[in-house]
Amino acid sequence: MSLLDRKRVGLVLRVFSLKPELVEKNVQQVLETLAIANNLRVKGKLVFSRIDVLVSADDRYGDTDCGLTREAIEKALAEDRQEAIDYAIQRDQPHPGGLDTIHVAEVGNGDIFCGMLNYGIAKQVRDRIDYTMILSFQVMKYLTVENVEPMLTALEAGARVAGLALTELAPSILDGRIANTFAIWDNISLLTVGGFDLRAAKPLKDDRLADYVRGWSAEKGEVFYNSAGVEEMFPLIRMIKLFGPCTAPIHPVTGGRWEVSNDPDVQKREQSKLGTKFERQMRWAVAEDVDFSFLRGGVMPEYRQQQ
Repeated sequence: MSLLDRKRVGLVLRVFSLKPELVEKNVQQVLETLAIANNLRVKGKLVFSRIDVLVSADDRYGDTDCGLTREAIEKALAEDRQEAIDYAIQRDQPHPGGLDTIHVAEVGNGDIFCGMLNYGIAKQVRDRIDYTMILSFQVMKYLTVENVEPMLTALEAGARVAGLALTELAPSILDGRIANTFAIWDNISLLTVGGFDLRAAKPLKDDRLADYVRGWSAEKGEVFYNSAGVEEMFPLIRMIKLFGPCTAPIHPVTGGRWEVSNDPDVQKREQSKLGTKFERQMRWAVAEDVDFSFLRGGVMPEYRQQQ
């Protein structure tokens, strides 16, 4: 009996449009991701029992939606649902219910990194979801049967978290520093170690004491980003401390690409995040009194061979 015969898997997507002119493109990418996810099957079984699209709506933080994205996504989904129903009526077929697994919500309390994810995990656990995939819609091209199936196999073999080693982040992910860009978590294990620690939350916009990290981007040169984010580090380290080696980095079987908006503000944000990622990961590792070798040792033996 496969994992999907016994367990329920969910998906959480986070989205925000910094300004109105970005809404259309973001909604398009979210809808494309939903179209892939909502029809993804492994050995004939649908992978996702529940999908949550969370829109950042706490304007105390910088990475917050302009206020138009949730409505635009809901409108597009309603049109898709009605089109599918009309098609079924014309052919005297049962009405489709495939979009009923998708839930869209604004999150008005919490940052994009930790608060929103803890909220999403809580919503999914309440709906009996055993494992939750956290995915950035910018890497939706990696969302294939060939990539997801070995991640589910790793969970079935006892992994508490499995992460796809995206080309852009492969060295760090294969070294055990799994990224929420594309990862599946065992929800009970995640909650057992406290979820995503709010120490990694994004600081408030008017926080004058926020700590910043200096890094380097090949495209931009010197970059700065607050020491927030890389929220995976705390639960990864704590799960290894509690359960022993339990993480599984997975090589992609099929390739993809990281689709970043050509908007200069969005590009600056992404370059700053990537250019400071190593240092931010190091800071949270030190906060837990470990170094990167501890995360390397936390990879399950059968998945260390992939490195």
